[in-house]
Amino acid sequence: MTMELIVGTFMFMILLALGYFTIVLGHANLFVKKFPLTVEFEDVMGLRKDDNVVQRGMTFGKVKSLHIEGDKVSVLCLLDSPVRLRKDYRITIVTTSILGGRYMEIKEGSPSADYLADGVTPQGERPYDLMAEAATVVHDIRFALNEGGILTNLESAIASAKDIVGKVNQGEGTLGRLVNDASLYTNINSLAQDARAVAAQLREITDRISKGQGTLGKLIQDDSVYTNVLAITANLRDLSQRLEDGQGTLGKLLSKDDQLYQDLASTAASLKDVTGKIQRGEGLLGKLVNDDTLYKDVKQALGEVRAAVDDFRETSPVVSFTSILFGAF
Repeated sequence: MTMELIVGTFMFMILLALGYFTIVLGHANLFVKKFPLTVEFEDVMGLRKDDNVVQRGMTFGKVKSLHIEGDKVSVLCLLDSPVRLRKDYRITIVTTSILGGRYMEIKEGSPSADYLADGVTPQGERPYDLMAEAATVVHDIRFALNEGGILTNLESAIASAKDIVGKVNQGEGTLGRLVNDASLYTNINSLAQDARAVAAQLREITDRISKGQGTLGKLIQDDSVYTNVLAITANLRDLSQRLEDGQGTLGKLLSKDDQLYQDLASTAASLKDVTGKIQRGEGLLGKLVNDDTLYKDVKQALGEVRAAVDDFRETSPVVSFTSILFGAF
């Protein structure tokens, strides 16, 4: 009896300890009131009884039971505190790990939204199965590689790349010559040397300019050119001012006073009047230009003078002889 009592007492203590640790480790409280909530899902993605119900990142309930009702899965939850859902609520099933852990997350909605009417069963969102999506992606990739011709195209591309690399190694084509022909390096090196020489010459030129040597250097360093330009500008300004004031011949020609223009216009009118009179035969010059009688008279007079000269020339020997003859006596 003593041994049985000891064994019984020991087993009773073990059961008490097991019950205590079950309650403590399972966060179960048999004397706390629970608030039921039923949610309907199209698919629960492996959600199980006793999985956690989470709100705002904190566990505040457990999944009590799951059963199918028509085309829906009804999930009964026991919550530690009541929850009032608003019209923009969201209830989702979240995967905790790729090994299969799940929990149900409740978001009651924004404070500005209205509350959900009493008696309306909340509807959960279709869960997002990461493993299923990954399997689908892998399947699609495998199908694209095998059936879509990606592997064939990749093999062709690799073969083409291998052929191109072989030609480059053999020195074929422009790229092959660039890789294998050493003369290109020589040319580039020569070009670099020429570029360095040009840079040295440019540096020398800039040094000479900075020192004021040469025409360009003097233009940059010597301010006498600037002084001369200022003087020329001042002279031009003075000249333009004199022209504007009407000083000098050119200034008078460019002045705002139109006396010169009036004089020229008067002279032109006088010339026009004179030429008109000449054309009309007025005056001596007009008669000389338009009347041909004077021309005829002059021509006749010239003819008579010429005849007289000819007669004189013919009679001149006889007169000379007579003068000599009578002079001898």
